[in-house]
Amino acid sequence: MSPINIQKMAVAFALLAFGFLAIGSVMMGSRVITGVIRGGLGALVFGALVWGFADLFLAEDEDASIQDMIDDDKNPDKGTQLDETA
Repeated sequence: MSPINIQKMAVAFALLAFGFLAIGSVMMGSRVITGVIRGGLGALVFGALVWGFADLFLAEDEDASIQDMIDDDKNPDKGTQLDETA
């Protein structure tokens, strides 16, 4: 997954957390400024968590392109495990 998509996903989770916490806090009786502060902190925490974990687990493997470039033409065992009944 590209870094731009990871950032978009983190922003989406942050906005969702902000809306949920801010609106939920105001609906449960807190003042508006308290709800906005709570929502902002929740957005920072959840956005950072998603960004960190997504960057850690969904990042593209740097070695994958190196492994694809290995020259298999000189390998004498290439194709010996293929099913010949087809």
